[in-house]
Amino acid sequence: MYKKCPLCNKKCMDLEIYCTKCGVELVKDENRCSEEKTSMCFRREYKEDDIYCAYCGALTTYALEKKQKEEKEKHSQ
Repeated sequence: MYKKCPLCNKKCMDLEIYCTKCGVELVKDENRCSEEKTSMCFRREYKEDDIYCAYCGALTTYALEKKQKEEKEKHSQ
């Protein structure tokens, strides 16, 4: 999962707690379309359990991160 700075919108890694530019505490990034293929994809935010984008069918960012984590765990076994 990624986090973002609520002040400057800088994206940061999950383990980071504060923005390196602003010093503001980071918040969890919204669940969005992972590919943003259409202009409608850019504005849409999804619930945590939503898997696919309603406009282009791509995975949401949370679903993509979950899939990547599962694949990484599978390959490490």
